[in-house]
Amino acid sequence: MSHRNSSISNFKRFCLKFLCPFLLLMIFFGCAFQYIFEHTIILKTNIGGVYKVNRIINEFHPQEIAMFGSSRMIQTIIPDMLGPNHFNYGLNGISDNVVLFFLNEEVKKKKTTPIIINLDIEGLNSGLGSIMYYLYNINYKPVQDLVDKEDKPYYHISFVKYYGYFELYLKDYLSSKIELTKYSNKGASIEKNVLLPADFAEVVKRRENSATNFNVDPKLLGNLLGLITKHIDRKFIFVIAPCHPSCFKNFKNENTQLKYIEMLRSYKNVRVLNYSKAAYPDSLFFDTKHLNYNGAVKFSKALRDTLAKI
Repeated sequence: MSHRNSSISNFKRFCLKFLCPFLLLMIFFGCAFQYIFEHTIILKTNIGGVYKVNRIINEFHPQEIAMFGSSRMIQTIIPDMLGPNHFNYGLNGISDNVVLFFLNEEVKKKKTTPIIINLDIEGLNSGLGSIMYYLYNINYKPVQDLVDKEDKPYYHISFVKYYGYFELYLKDYLSSKIELTKYSNKGASIEKNVLLPADFAEVVKRRENSATNFNVDPKLLGNLLGLITKHIDRKFIFVIAPCHPSCFKNFKNENTQLKYIEMLRSYKNVRVLNYSKAAYPDSLFFDTKHLNYNGAVKFSKALRDTLAKI
């Protein structure tokens, strides 16, 4: 019995003298590394999702004209070509539920500037994009509501929540600094590369053989119209960027899309600028739904001239 008590006593001393200090040290260095990584890498990547989500939540820029949308926003519109106060909050892979999150954060701010919103030809749908966009602000209630079922308990544990994403954050940071294949400007990230004609022909062929459907989620539509009618002091400018003609070869319900556009236009504080069928040569497209840098320059200038008249 005495031997057993001695073993327990030795284990306690070991824990107090070595194990506990070691664990505390690990926690300290983990938290310190997280803080440094967040503030020197993640929040310094202005084309990254974390930066944009954090910016819309925690920063106030009274003269800023916010631009929200999917990849067709981030890869198509150059902010500085529209004016000095524009910022592109577009994110790759997201859909309109995320756009509505950004809109809700924007209208909380005491501003009267217009809001520019990308309108996809597929309609009003849901899609989070990458979960890594939201991890820094995962404890913010609207972000939790947005992430919903994709949330996991370990996302709320410091340092651990970034497991598997550190290299992706670093890759985005380096891409924003080196910019070998992309042009960056106030949140925009646009492809410089131009596909060879034969490669682009293959992309077009695949698009022609796939159907494009326009769908509107009733819940998202209700939320969107609620924002529009509640904030009549803000002008909502919806922009449909140019698409390659192949996108419309197998468009199943284009009439529904046109009716949706007319419905949005019926609101006094809404403008819809439909460039979807603007005649752009193949050389200005990166793929059938995204312009390359030269195409983005041309489109941004055209959009600037139109916005000047509104």
